[in-house]
Amino acid sequence: MNLTIAAKAPLPGHVKTRLAQEIGDDSALLLYRAFLADLAERFPSASWYVDPLPAWHAAYPGTRASAQPPGDWTERQQLFFRTAAERGEECVVLIASDSPQLSKEIVLEAFDLLDRNDLVLGPVTDGGYYLIGMRGWHDVLDGVSMSTPFVLEEIVRAARALGLRLALLEPTYDVDERSDLALLEADDAEMPATRAVLATLRTGVPG
Repeated sequence: MNLTIAAKAPLPGHVKTRLAQEIGDDSALLLYRAFLADLAERFPSASWYVDPLPAWHAAYPGTRASAQPPGDWTERQQLFFRTAAERGEECVVLIASDSPQLSKEIVLEAFDLLDRNDLVLGPVTDGGYYLIGMRGWHDVLDGVSMSTPFVLEEIVRAARALGLRLALLEPTYDVDERSDLALLEADDAEMPATRAVLATLRTGVPG
């Protein structure tokens, strides 16, 4: 199972920047570190696709990680999937690190769907996606601008234009803004590190 988690090295001012504007850099960094910890615990065999790699290895020595290249997030994903065959990976699933509630069952379903589909997407409620999986290389990302409400719609349109077999997973949320923290609070997923930080934020730890 070739699962990779896209992540940023946990550096102040580098992660969860929209959320940091509302809760402060320190609190956003603590929360993002917790997201990474919970995902690492849930998916111990996953590899990491990170930026920047030296800072990542300084924070998490010994983890299996590769560097995201220069370019925007569209270009970085294109390279990741385009070079999968060179890595000996026929089916690849890439998940975001902004949804610490993401379950093993969803990821396993994505790989199962790739047995009979070319592309699998996991929608998030803001119009983006938390998971993208491919069997082989299909450039459904060409010309897609990230961080808009129409990202998923554009990718689905491109997949259909290419005649690809496409499957969609159950939608969920990602955490970009303070209002999203209420969704984490109400979620019954097992994410102890995230819950611990949320508890400290409720007590008014300054960001």
